[in-house]
Amino acid sequence: MKNFLKSVVAFGLGILGLGSAFAQTAPDYSSIVEAVDAGTIVTGIVAMGAVMILPGVAKWATKKLATFFG
Repeated sequence: MKNFLKSVVAFGLGILGLGSAFAQTAPDYSSIVEAVDAGTIVTGIVAMGAVMILPGVAKWATKKLATFFG
């Protein structure tokens, strides 16, 4: 059990060592992030909410209108 624990710790430290060797230069996403507008994101989220809610509202309104004439 002790040897297994030592090998697991050694493996983990080896992986961390490899990760730090490859992580010296971070990718540059600045050009992508600059092109994203917060207003566009909010508009898209609100539009998707409307797409999901409007069929239920239309169904409710149709039933309510039908009770006025029925």
